[in-house]
Amino acid sequence: MKFLLAAFLLLPALASAQNYRQPRPDSATSAYVLDFIDEVEPNSDTKYVVRLLNGDIVTGAIVETGNDQEGFFIKISTQFGRARIYAKEIAWMEYADGEYRHGHRGYLMPTAIPIGNDHFLGDIEIAFLYAGAGIGNVVSITAGRSFIPTVPSAEQVSHVNLKVTVAESENGLVEGGKQYYAVGATGTWLNASNFLGNIYGVATFTGKRTAVSTMLFAKVAGESPMQVRFGTLLDSANVYYANGTIGVGLCMDSRFSDAHDLHFVGELWNNDITKPSNTVLYLGLRLANDRIAMDFGMSVFTAPAVVPTVAFAWTPFN
Repeated sequence: MKFLLAAFLLLPALASAQNYRQPRPDSATSAYVLDFIDEVEPNSDTKYVVRLLNGDIVTGAIVETGNDQEGFFIKISTQFGRARIYAKEIAWMEYADGEYRHGHRGYLMPTAIPIGNDHFLGDIEIAFLYAGAGIGNVVSITAGRSFIPTVPSAEQVSHVNLKVTVAESENGLVEGGKQYYAVGATGTWLNASNFLGNIYGVATFTGKRTAVSTMLFAKVAGESPMQVRFGTLLDSANVYYANGTIGVGLCMDSRFSDAHDLHFVGELWNNDITKPSNTVLYLGLRLANDRIAMDFGMSVFTAPAVVPTVAFAWTPFN
């Protein structure tokens, strides 16, 4: 149990969207919707996703924009014909390839895609609250802290991750696919007295429905072993993680072809490439829309042990 707890708590230490147009708050005839419509050049090649105030979602190409006695409108070509939608009925709209606002992370692992304007609040395993924000399409910052009942404040877990996306280009392998490269650093406190720092590099390759990320990281700061306590919840445990240790990570995020909002998310971690036993596998599903993402799955440790894992993210900011 000590090994399981230590291994699971190390995951946030190792981990902490596309350059999408910035969404705006839901409102009838919002300035964002009007600006979006003004900038649209009707054509049959570019697909859009439009969410109405009543919750309906329409996907298709915008073939006409105009203005009549009811106000601004767009005409979208769908598989059921052309639909006229007035700006005052629109809550949110986006390019179809920018609908997914959670590509900057897997379950725990940061991808090379920047957070951009998709600032979010999140929760991992109920007791770890965190948030993330982007600066332009370059800098991404996430930070969080655990709030485990009965555990003193000095024995909680805190984590900060700074990521810089240094390059983005077409990947040349898949039509519309891109490749991103990022570097970053994390700082984690396993109790207030136990600090450890990591640096990492990550590359992400995207296709039509799937993004694959690979990461190389190294521990550069902190003592080893560290004695970790969690009040009277568990016995104290020693965590061994030496400076200079090299680890690797792999993440895949793939949308199901027949489900608009369902993704498979998988991660494979090893925090010491000289020790195959230090490996964790996560397999899960993500239900996501333009505001909320819910992850449900399991983490498999080589102890062996299986831990149910859940996470939530909310992107209310614009």
